[in-house]
Order: sequence, then structure tokens, then C-alpha cells
Amino acid sequence: MAKSISNSLLFALFLFSNLALLVLGQGTQFITGSCTSDLDCASGCCGFNSGACAGAVVAQERDGGCGFGDAQPNDNAAAALRGEGFAGNGGQIGAGAGAGAGTGTGVGAGGPTPVFPPNNDIAATGVAGQAQVSPGTQFITGLCTSDADCASGCCGFNSGTCAGPVVAQERDGGCGFGDAQPNDDSAQALQGKRRSVAFNA
Repeated sequence: MAKSISNSLLFALFLFSNLALLVLGQGTQFITGSCTSDLDCASGCCGFNSGACAGAVVAQERDGGCGFGDAQPNDNAAAALRGEGFAGNGGQIGAGAGAGAGTGTGVGAGGPTPVFPPNNDIAATGVAGQAQVSPGTQFITGLCTSDADCASGCCGFNSGTCAGPVVAQERDGGCGFGDAQPNDDSAQALQGKRRSVAFNA
């Protein structure tokens, strides 16, 4: 009898720990990791055609949008980055009380879907949730107020989102959001770490 109780207790502990890991793992998949819905991805975007987590704006251009597993693609994550909010997908994070009951098809059980006002001056107004981001830890496409916020060391000069240093030079006017002039400090540092022919002597 005691063995039966200890086995059932052990099974319950095993079951609880697996469910806890499942819940804690939601929304943590990195870009290019496989996903089954937008909620799986840290970026909030599961590529509609590929089923891989993607940057919200990049997915609009290269993957038919976000929303893998839904009937129609969406641009909810890209709209949130642009400060436009989102409308539709009830399964999205922040879609209101009880929104977790949504199927991700735009029929969530939550309250009204929030629409955020445009925010063209991120540095002056701050970003919701930005205070929780430690310096140097923000992922590419995450909002930033300076180069120091980004793991890549580059906060896009025009957009105020973390970017790859070389890509930012081509598409975002450089790095250094919040500074008077754009910079290419991260790109220079990146190039300085490459091995050159001189090292092979």
C-alpha cells in the first residue's frame, strides 16, 4: 500500500513538473526555431508559411506574415512594433482577461482587443515593459532607447528597434537611436573580430 502511494505521488510530481515546463516554455522560442503558433515565439510571430519563429517585420516581407496554424496570416506583432496595436487574434498575449481561451483565429474569449496609440518618440515617452529589459539583453527587433539596450550593440537609428549592426547600416540609417548622429560602432567592432590574411603568416 505504501509503495502504491509513493508511486502515485511520484507520478503526480512528474506530471506537474512536465506541465510546468510546458507553460513556462511558451513564448520563449528564438527566431528560426520551429513553432506551431505566434504564442510559441519570443518575437510573437510564427512565420505563416514556414512554421518558424521570425522577426515580425521580416515575416511580412518573406514568409507571408505571422500566424502559422491560423486560417489567415496576421501582422499583429509588426503592428505592435510600429505602435499601432493589433486587432483580431484573441489568442495573443495582452488581448484581455481570459484571452488564453482564444484559438488564435480571431475569436478569443477575452475582452476588447487593445489598440495602442502611435508612439513616434520612444525615447521621450518610454516603452511599456522596457524597464524589465536589462541593458545589453534585448533581442533583434525588440524596442530600444540606445545601443546599450541591445545584445547586438545596435539600436536602429530611425526605428528604435535592435538590429544587426551591418543590416542597420543598410536599412535603418545606422545605429545609435537617441543620439544626435547615427553610428557604425557595432559594425566596426564586428569587422575587427574577423581573422584576416595577416594572421595566417
